[in-house]
This record gives sequence, structure tokens and C-alpha cells, in this order.
Amino acid sequence: ARPLTNAKPMKPLLFLLATLVFTSSTSDCTVNDSSDGSEGTCTNNLDCHTASTFQSLVASYLTNESILPLLRGTVDNVVSKSDIDALVASLPANAFVEAGGYSDNYQGKDTRGYSALGLKELSVTSSPSEIERYQKLLQIREAVRLATEQSLNLCPGTLFIDYTTISQKGDGGLHSPHADNCHHFFRETSWSDGRASMATCDTTRSHPYPSRVAASILYLNDKSSGNFEGGQFFFANSSNYGEVEDEGRVPVESGRMIYFTSGVENLHGAFPVLRRDEGDAQPRRLALAMWYVVNPELDEYVPSQTFVEASTASSTPQSKTRQRAGYHPNDPEAPKGLFDIPLPNNVDVDTLIQSMGTYLVSQQNTPQLNSWKVSKYGEYKLHILFQDHSAMFSLDFGVAMMDTYDWGVVFERHTDGKKPASLQYQLQESVILHGVLDELSRLVLKSGHDEDKESFNIGLEKARETLPARRA
Repeated sequence: ARPLTNAKPMKPLLFLLATLVFTSSTSDCTVNDSSDGSEGTCTNNLDCHTASTFQSLVASYLTNESILPLLRGTVDNVVSKSDIDALVASLPANAFVEAGGYSDNYQGKDTRGYSALGLKELSVTSSPSEIERYQKLLQIREAVRLATEQSLNLCPGTLFIDYTTISQKGDGGLHSPHADNCHHFFRETSWSDGRASMATCDTTRSHPYPSRVAASILYLNDKSSGNFEGGQFFFANSSNYGEVEDEGRVPVESGRMIYFTSGVENLHGAFPVLRRDEGDAQPRRLALAMWYVVNPELDEYVPSQTFVEASTASSTPQSKTRQRAGYHPNDPEAPKGLFDIPLPNNVDVDTLIQSMGTYLVSQQNTPQLNSWKVSKYGEYKLHILFQDHSAMFSLDFGVAMMDTYDWGVVFERHTDGKKPASLQYQLQESVILHGVLDELSRLVLKSGHDEDKESFNIGLEKARETLPARRA
């Protein structure tokens, strides 16, 4: 495996030939089904890894650091330059969602200057060019999955995609060293080979994604086109307290893909993105990030395209009224509707969002420190994530109520579609929602306007009746 700092761009033809050679040499790699339903075995001349043999290989790193080159690397020109350039050109900076699902400093990730788009956002299209963009993205996504699978010498069909996102790091955006499937700490050692410490999974702390086995990062632009300095992906030394050495830095080159296993053997992060010059262009480092699992039941749901009109403004007095989001009936990640509350037409939605956000931030440490994390999702939505990451609820303001000209706020519960909300979450959700309803009532009723408040009060009481816990 070539050093990470010496990764050279492969000419498209050479890469194609390399791919063809690899494909032909691994075409006999098939997983043999076993009669008892357990995992089969993979047979080919190169002994490609099944899920179980791959996990055994990764586990052997603890006693044999020399296998690390088998668990990470870079590949160039997995996707053509023209396809990458077309994708980037279709992604305006203001289309990205702040924090992209991360909370501040989650898993050691400082997410200042970080935003992202997932498949759910990208599947909603309003023009022919956006339809083409989504179709091309899915093709790129599969090409990257295949390249990751082949680079790790896994049998075809071993990796399934857990999550896909296009990330955008702006000025100051960075990620601190972390593993993707566990929280880690450094355990001191006195080994004869000179290692002073060893990164170790902290089994006392639950992690939201323990099933992840690998990941890939595909750079979508470079310093020149993105007007930035820094921003390099890096691998931290797992056996020297996370020190970042020169060979662990991966220069930013559009079309370069980094692949690696998800555990403490590959602690990784990204250096801060800095402005390249003093011009008008904001720094913007783009990448396609993907995480992988070997359990097909955890395979990411790929939403069908949804076409919406470019303008969704209604005829109500609130110019910012939007239509309710639609979800495919088979989408496991579709949120559960909790309740809707109509709002008086004279309520200023921007002021209401700001005030509710301030209130929710004040409740983040209830009932204990860091119980909740509040973030703004887009312009009109607040996300409130629970500490165990099993679920969150959202408040979506300015949504048109069904079958009426009213507008209001929609409350929904969200999970990843793969596991239910924890019992602890459900208990605390009902408690905090009672407080949210009290605060919403205070903010709306203090406006001093009586018109349209009857429907608001009725909606408020109906919402309270659905909550099992009494107000705190």
C-alpha cells in the first residue's frame, strides 16, 4: 500500500484497467450459502474476506500493527472529473443544512462551520437538473461503495451503506480525532516495541453506531475551486495518544477517495478549513462521506424522487407558509407525527422560532447535564436530540394545516428507522413537551391579539391530552 502522502492521481484509463484486472481476478469470489443459515464462506484465488474473516483481521490489529495498510488507503479517480464537477455545480452553498445531523462536539467532532445534505434532502427535486443530479449521485454512491469493498479486499456484496451525506465545511470547520463505532480513550502501555498508549473502545459508554465497520470520504473539490487552505483529512496515531504524523495527512485533491475501517485502529478527523484569500468567495470544502455495515437489515433506505413546485407559498396572510413534507409509505425513517397546533395568522414566525429556540436551549440540561441538544435545521425547523441518540423530536413552523387555510407548528418524532426510541427517551420526551407547550402558549397569548386564538387553544389542549406525563 502506498503512503497516504504519496497518493498520485491515476489516469482514468489506468484506473479503468486496474479495475478490470481486479474485477477479473475476483470474479470467482462468491459467498457459498450454508444449509444452517449461518454465514457462508468466500472462495477465490485472492481469498477475499467475508464479514467474519474481515472482522477477525481488524481485531488482530491490537497485537499486530503491521496490518494497518490493509485497513486504510486512498484511491484516485473513482469518479470522473466531469461527474464530480457537475455534482458540485448543482449544490449551492445555501442549500446545505447546518450541522447536518451532528450536535456540537458530538463524538469529539467540533462542528463549527459544518453543514450537510443527506439523501432525504437531495431526493426532493424542483427542476429537471435536480432530478438528473439525484440520479447521478446514486450512481456515484454505488461506485464509491464498490471501490471501498474492493480496496478492503471484501467479497462482493459484503458491504452495505449505513448512511450517505455530502458534507460542506466552511471557515473554521474541523473534526477532532475519533472512531466511527465507539467512544475511545487512551490506555497507557509499556510494550517492548515502544508504544506508550493504545486507543481503546470505552465499553462503559454506548455509541449510536456500533455496527459500522468501514467508511469512505470522497473529496469533491480542492483548495483552488473551494477557496480554502487546510481542511485535510488525517489519521491520528492510535498508539501515541492521537498524535497526527505527516504520513497520516491526506492532501485534498478532487476525486480522491479515502477508505478505512471504523474502529480505534483508524482514529481520524479533519484539520480546520481556512479562507484562501480575502476575496468575496467563502471557503467551501466538499466531500461525499459514507459509512458501511455488513448487516443487510441496516442498509440505508434510498428515498424515491419527490418533485415539488419551486414555490410553495400559500394564499394565507403568512407569506412563509409551506406545504407539509411528504414521505414515502415504505420509508422506515419517516417521522411519527405527534400533533399539530394551528397558529394565529398575526404571529411572526421568525420571532417565534427564535424565542422557542432560546427556551429549548435553556432545557438542554434537564433532567441532567447534556440530556438534550438543540439545533436549527434549515430556516424553520428545530431539532431536539436526546443524549442516547435513539430519537429526537422536531418543531416545524409555518406549515399549512391539512384541509384548511390555517398554518401552524408540526411536532414529529424521528428515529433512524432501524431501532425504536428508547424507553428513557419516551419518558423524557413527554416531560419536555409539556414545558414546550406551556412556553408556546405563553409566547402566542402574550401577543395581545385575540383573533384566531380559539383554534390555537383547542389544538394546544388536544396536544396536551396525547402526552402521558404530567407537566413538571
